[in-house]
Amino acid sequence: MQRRAAAVYFVLFAVVSAGAYAYVGMAEQPQVDLTGERYSEGDTLTVGDRTYTVASIGDESGELTWTDPAATYTVALEHNSTVSWQIVSWDGQRVERVTLANGSTVEFSGREHRVLLNASADPPTLRLEAVDNRSINTTFERGETLTFEREGQFVPDGTITEIATSEATVSWGSSYLVTIPNETDPATASLVQQQNVTRLLLTDDAVEDSLGTAPDGTQYVQYRNGTQQPLAAYLPDPEVKSLAEGETLQYESNETTVGNITRSAVPLNWTAPRTISVGLSEGQSVDLDAESYFVHFPDSTTVQLAPNTTETRDAYQEAQERIDSHEERKAGLWGVVILSGFAAVLLLGMAYIPSKD
Repeated sequence: MQRRAAAVYFVLFAVVSAGAYAYVGMAEQPQVDLTGERYSEGDTLTVGDRTYTVASIGDESGELTWTDPAATYTVALEHNSTVSWQIVSWDGQRVERVTLANGSTVEFSGREHRVLLNASADPPTLRLEAVDNRSINTTFERGETLTFEREGQFVPDGTITEIATSEATVSWGSSYLVTIPNETDPATASLVQQQNVTRLLLTDDAVEDSLGTAPDGTQYVQYRNGTQQPLAAYLPDPEVKSLAEGETLQYESNETTVGNITRSAVPLNWTAPRTISVGLSEGQSVDLDAESYFVHFPDSTTVQLAPNTTETRDAYQEAQERIDSHEERKAGLWGVVILSGFAAVLLLGMAYIPSKD
């Protein structure tokens, strides 16, 4: 009788467990049903005068981007800081250049090399290939530096500024010291060339490559004919670029305008396109060109933008409450499945425990 009763209860609990499990599998989770357009990654939408691109979509977050065609940029040249000739430029600036024709030869790393240009590569390249051994070669890209000698002209640490099909341009210049007058309201500033003594000596065949120092500490240039000249007298007058408010100056290839000069810095302003990102979060609002939208992610690949109204927020909240209630019932049913299954197995096991009689 004991085993029969256990078998009956085993079947009962098994049926309850199976029924609960079946209901868990069949029950559909409520969905958030909002009125609004749906977008996938890469789609675009236009709001007002702006066109947004769906840049990324995750589980409950994403990002839109749009381009401001005339964004304002500002950079400050601080007093007593230095700036490279590659950063600032103007008409008539002292920048030396040499051109290397495709197929020409230069002295590089102690041996003759041929110049081979590949303007169609991305990025374009300049390759120096040893004339006597083609397996010895070095490849450079625009913006990189190299030291070589061509037709008796020594070029230390020249920067490759252009690579075309027929020729490449190698340039070199100086850094400039930003100086601002010690005045209450300065209206001008200056960029003063900083002399590269090492380069001047290396590129002047008439002098030794290093300076001498007199007993009193004065540095001097040693000419190869045995004469000497104080360094201060040897150096050329530095280039000085005056800056005034409202003038233009090239900064990283952008035409900038000198702003309100202060005792601490020279501001440079310019306009250029800028990509602006807009973050999206589940259940939050987002403003797109002064229009407000409510954000919902139906799945990990889709975002929905609904009008940010009271009706939308109420509908979203009600849907979330239904989803929470569904999850609670689902969790309870899983509890029934587990407990019923455990009880069935336990009763069946206890029924077959040997009796002491």
